[in-house]
Amino acid sequence: MMYKSATRDVLAYKLRHVGLREMLYLGYLHISEAILFRANQIFPSLIISPRSIQIETTTRCNLKCTHCEISYWTEPAADLKLPDFERILNHLPKLKRVELTGIGEPFMNRDFFDIVALLKARNVRISMTDNFTMMTEKVARRIIELGVDRIAISLDGATKETFEKVRVGSNFEMVTRNVRRLVELQRELGRRKPEILINFVVTADSFREAPAIVDVAHELGVRVVQLDCVKTFDKTENLATNSEAAEFSASLDKAFERALVHGIIVKWMYFEQNVPIEQCTRAWNRNFVTRDGYVHPCCLTTQTGDRAAQNRRSLGNLVDSPFEEIWNSAAFTTLRKNMKDGVLPYACHQCPSYTGRPDPVGEAQAAAWQPARNVSPAVFIRPERGAEESVAVAD
Repeated sequence: MMYKSATRDVLAYKLRHVGLREMLYLGYLHISEAILFRANQIFPSLIISPRSIQIETTTRCNLKCTHCEISYWTEPAADLKLPDFERILNHLPKLKRVELTGIGEPFMNRDFFDIVALLKARNVRISMTDNFTMMTEKVARRIIELGVDRIAISLDGATKETFEKVRVGSNFEMVTRNVRRLVELQRELGRRKPEILINFVVTADSFREAPAIVDVAHELGVRVVQLDCVKTFDKTENLATNSEAAEFSASLDKAFERALVHGIIVKWMYFEQNVPIEQCTRAWNRNFVTRDGYVHPCCLTTQTGDRAAQNRRSLGNLVDSPFEEIWNSAAFTTLRKNMKDGVLPYACHQCPSYTGRPDPVGEAQAAAWQPARNVSPAVFIRPERGAEESVAVAD
């Protein structure tokens, strides 16, 4: 297991579907972030203003996926509002790329296209993930016209039975039809963007269909499949996979074999285990911002099924504070130091990939993990009028 597509195949795909100019730009971003990370390791007082970040646009969703924390929430759902997003954006002066991700369905936020337009006005590269239940032709055309750079389709089953068991409330035929139409529309308009990929969350319920999802991608005209190992918490532990099991390994091996036949690029995410925490760079270049502005080391630290508790141990709020102030906070400074020293921060204790010495107990830890200065002891979201029927509309 843990194969990788041949470098020559990846380069050929990127040249054809992304383009040389974009490849060079992404290479520049990767190198610049790597240099900044190393520089901060040597000079801890160096302030890094993010070039890349993840921002949640909504916590509302029209599905109840079995592996997703929102299916077990009691907190009211709400959207990232445009004025708040503008303040967040103003606090990120060096931003070059953003992943509009999180636990909600992006198009349920009426401000979504305005958010995309604001980012594109600043020449920021945009990736997003979507469940494709609301990807009408009108929405697809708008996504292409706005220049969204990359879109991942959440397709967690290769058959109707498995897909609809995992993604409760969805419809396999409708979603695959919407994917096919986006691919066709992109070709009709002669556009390279968005780069389209399938994201397949590998769970105990779905791992046997990993080879078939590669076949589905080929049939739909999608050239990249991302196999994403499920991240579990107390209510979803039954979905955890056993990467050592022979049946599990055989299924993923067969998926790669099918990819070679079809010329599909396969990516693996979060299958590596027990990687030293010192090797993780996410706290430096992949911070996650919730829809109400709370900053976390990365998206994995928020997947615990309790958003109020997550926000109480956030690093600060980007709606209210400049990123430099959050970066220099006691919580963030301690977290980065712990990671550098091989200590697994408490916020990262559920990470599926990285490991380290236990977070030390004592006054220093208690001070670092107190609620951030502008994080209230509990978070209550005021329901909004008409929120239940509010959806994004492509004008």
